[in-house]
Amino acid sequence: MVTVGIDLAGYSGTTGVCRVTWAEEPVVEILGARNDEDLLTAMRTADKTGLDAPLGWPVAFASLLAAHQTGTRLPARSRYLPHSDGRDGLGRFTHRLTDDVAWKRTGAGRQRPLSVAADKLGIVAMRAVDLMERLAEEGPPIPRDGSGSIVEVYPAFALIQWGLASKDSYKGSKPGAPTARAGILANLADGLGLHIDEHVLDRCTRSDHDLDALISAVVARAAACGMTHAATTEEERATAAVEGWMHLPRRDVPLIAVRAGATPPPAAPHPRRPET
Repeated sequence: MVTVGIDLAGYSGTTGVCRVTWAEEPVVEILGARNDEDLLTAMRTADKTGLDAPLGWPVAFASLLAAHQTGTRLPARSRYLPHSDGRDGLGRFTHRLTDDVAWKRTGAGRQRPLSVAADKLGIVAMRAVDLMERLAEEGPPIPRDGSGSIVEVYPAFALIQWGLASKDSYKGSKPGAPTARAGILANLADGLGLHIDEHVLDRCTRSDHDLDALISAVVARAAACGMTHAATTEEERATAAVEGWMHLPRRDVPLIAVRAGATPPPAAPHPRRPET
């Protein structure tokens, strides 16, 4: 199996791309792909691509725009179900159902997913859906729920699920970020029983974009092997087909199993209280 991970940016300069060939001794490569043609070429070489980008917008947000454009009554503001501890769920205009489910599943607290409707993430989503459309030019549309060749991933939440999240932020050029990235790399390689060569180690230690691309490629492998949380309820499946679905690694599946590609037992459903 070959998986590709893409830390997609709105512009080419900060996009990271990693390819992992899952042979007996997996091979990890950081690719020089930056423009859309390079990305499409990389994605076509993969059995599964983990794309760190939203694959759609909130249904409620689209309804808001449509109502505003036509001059009809705007939909009422609403939120997803509260947390079990009573905290509000995310807003339906700003966040997708998968954002809310993933946020609650990880227990990420204040680390909320960025809003694809009201943040700079919107330009990334525009690039992502264009790539998906171009990739599907020779065949049927690519499903947004991750069941096809593209799966939406979120590296920061994947690290939480694997127990590899660092105390200090690994993003950007802050003084502690390279050390945090080096620690994540060491733990990821140890958990996978994976040899990562010096070139890849250097690239991923210097750049969070390259590190996120590597993490995305590993999540793509997990998704291809049924080791992530897919949409399960009728509501989730219907919404994922429109908004996209973020696949999180399962906590009950060790990293070494991701390398082996063994079929795990079915995941326990995520409890959600009914609407009131």
